[in-house]
Parts: sequence; C-alpha cells; structure tokens
Amino acid sequence: MPAESQLRDATLRLHVRQHIEHGRLPCYVPNRIEAGYGCGHECVACGQLISGAQIEYEVQDNRNGSRLRFHFGCYVVWQLECTRKTVRQHDA
Repeated sequence: MPAESQLRDATLRLHVRQHIEHGRLPCYVPNRIEAGYGCGHECVACGQLISGAQIEYEVQDNRNGSRLRFHFGCYVVWQLECTRKTVRQHDA
C-alpha cells in the first residue's frame, strides 16, 4: 500500500489509535530508526507482511526493548496518532 493512501486510510488510523489506547503500541518519538527492504515480518500497525519490495521501518520499543516493524506509511500514521494523543492530553 503506498504511503499516501495509508495516510488517508481512516480505518488504519483508527486501528493504530486503538493500538495506542490499549497499550499494544507505545506512544513516543524514537531516537533511532532503522530502515531497509522488508524481510516478510508483520507490520505492528496494520498486521500485513512487509515484503522485500517494500521499505520496513524498525524501532526499539521503549517499554521492553523489543523491535517494532512498520511499513513506511504505517510508521508515519503511528507518529501522527502519537502527536494527536499528546496534543489532546496537553489541551485537556
């Protein structure tokens, strides 16, 4: 799925938002991101496999040190939803 269509995918954004709210995804800005071609790992945001033809973003989970792998567009959606949550908490 191209990154642009992922950014407009309301279902994906809702899914990522729910993962954050239920603690399945952390909400932070990673200080290190590794990127490369996918190796068939599952994207933690959308649940689809990241193929060798797609770019995989990998970050370390700040809660337990495990690796979080995303499609590029899913990574961007995750960061947008983290920002949205942070802004909402700040405004409350």
